[in-house]
Amino acid sequence: MNKKLFEKVKAKCKDTGLSEKYLNGVTDKMGGTIADDSTDEAAIEAMANQIAEVAGLAQPEATRWVNAKKPADPKPADPKPDPKPADPAPKPEDDPHTKEIAELKTKLAKMEAEQSAGQRNATIEAAIVKHGLTDSKLVGFYRDHFKAYPEEDIEKYLSERKQDEITNGLLPQSPEGAKAATEAGTDEAAKSLLESITVK
Repeated sequence: MNKKLFEKVKAKCKDTGLSEKYLNGVTDKMGGTIADDSTDEAAIEAMANQIAEVAGLAQPEATRWVNAKKPADPKPADPKPDPKPADPAPKPEDDPHTKEIAELKTKLAKMEAEQSAGQRNATIEAAIVKHGLTDSKLVGFYRDHFKAYPEEDIEKYLSERKQDEITNGLLPQSPEGAKAATEAGTDEAAKSLLESITVK
């Protein structure tokens, strides 16, 4: 098939809506008289006009055939029923369980607080025993202090108070503590002596 012929047929039939495959087949069958390598413009133009005319006659037939396949009277689509309006979201006060849930949350929070306080009190009592403050005249004050300041570091506070009581003579110093203090003091004195005699 002559390519130049096919291009002219396509150009002449571009508004017919016919497929390129159809035009290719028609050009191949009807354009056999034009050699594939022919450059005769007049012969190519005459054949392109003939093929375009035949293709133009085929187009109404194709349209009629397509329309015949369509149903004659399509049934109108059933109108969609209006969707039911969505139920309004229930208000929290309408829910019968809202009050019960709130009460349970309050009870749970209270129980958690009591449990936490109980654990803290046990930790305080253990620290008081550990630091030997059970015989202190101020032990009640320490317990009250931790109630007033629940975020206070138990170990640090009791350790400092114990040292204050020992220093103020309210609590006797334990032999282990005295020994540790003596050793620490001896080490400090040795360091000071060494620094004073070291040549600088």
